[in-house]
Amino acid sequence: MKLSRCILSAILLPTATLTVAAFAPNGVNINTQLAKSVTTESSTALQADAPIQKPTYGEESRKYRRTVFGHDDWVKHRRPDRFVKNLSTIFDSGVTQGTRFEVSCVAGVATFATLWNGLFYEGLRDFNGVLHDPIVNLNAPLVLPAMPFTVSVSALALLITFRTNNAYQRWFEARRCWGIINTECRNVARMAGAWCVPSKEPNRAKRVYDIRRVSTASWIFMRCLQRHVGGPDDEADFQRTVREWVPPEEAEAMIAAPHRPMRGLYYLSRCIERLPLTERQRIEVDKSCVIIGDICGAAERIYGTPIPLMYTRHTSRFLSTWLLFLPFAMWEPFGKAWNHWEMVPASALVALFLFGIDELSIQLEEPFSVLPIGNIVNGVKNLCESMPEWHQEYSDIEYPPSVEDPMWGR
Repeated sequence: MKLSRCILSAILLPTATLTVAAFAPNGVNINTQLAKSVTTESSTALQADAPIQKPTYGEESRKYRRTVFGHDDWVKHRRPDRFVKNLSTIFDSGVTQGTRFEVSCVAGVATFATLWNGLFYEGLRDFNGVLHDPIVNLNAPLVLPAMPFTVSVSALALLITFRTNNAYQRWFEARRCWGIINTECRNVARMAGAWCVPSKEPNRAKRVYDIRRVSTASWIFMRCLQRHVGGPDDEADFQRTVREWVPPEEAEAMIAAPHRPMRGLYYLSRCIERLPLTERQRIEVDKSCVIIGDICGAAERIYGTPIPLMYTRHTSRFLSTWLLFLPFAMWEPFGKAWNHWEMVPASALVALFLFGIDELSIQLEEPFSVLPIGNIVNGVKNLCESMPEWHQEYSDIEYPPSVEDPMWGR
């Protein structure tokens, strides 16, 4: 028991020092170098395009999580044997791969507790069940009571649940933002193709050209926003796409713009201005542009504002400490097991699921790199490319006379 208290004191002493530093007066210089390193780390973390020296498995696997479901996928998703498949692939799971280090640490602590108590307190049994004396017989085992874990598990569950719910809410809101942008960009292209009528612009070739420009600008804006909330790996493809579909001068200005989505929306507005529309029609189209701008700001808010770091870090520290000390409380309950070894896989399994929940929260907190944004942009691109073709399907005399109704003005 004395040894246990020594270990706890060694671990809690640095924490107490940091706590005192947090409440120290401004004139007291405590851990200055540590504060500078934390400040530098936080500043670097806010740079979205800062290169990552060694991408982790979690980062590399995010591009494979951009799931898009169809009918067959939903049928497969509801299969009654899905539980068997999910259990059989538990070790191939991305969550399992992403938490290998944390789970290994907990399993290592459990192994250490088992060996320490076997070698220095209880002794070890061989495969024949013969108990061998410990090397050094200590007075007490290296264990912890279960009561602190029982008391604190409710608080830990609340912290993890709150964090997971907020991470999912961010993912849901980001998907909703892209859904609205998808709808409004298609609306702009639709209105451009349907409202450019011969009575306002007799030149058919010019009408088709202007409609094509608006349609292209609609999905180019989405491409700008995709790059804006994405990583630097997409830069080369973004520049190639913009130079291919946008006039040269505008393309270079869009690439060099400090805020590319707003430059893309500005370009879309300029293309709309060329359309032969009535005043009321322009107002309707501009309403969609205003909504697009508002949702763009919402997407930037999600991308640039994480869940408060103090909450995330405190939850992580609480969870890590709780799980790393848990094996010491599991040694006595596994007393009937051979040398208490069953507590090692039990501790690892508990750590896998709890650290897995934290991993899910981390992966969902920044939702744009796991959303199928590329599929959304390509879908709007294909639809917008069809608008000029649909416009040309009608002859000049086939446009409905309702667009000439006096209520629309001239």
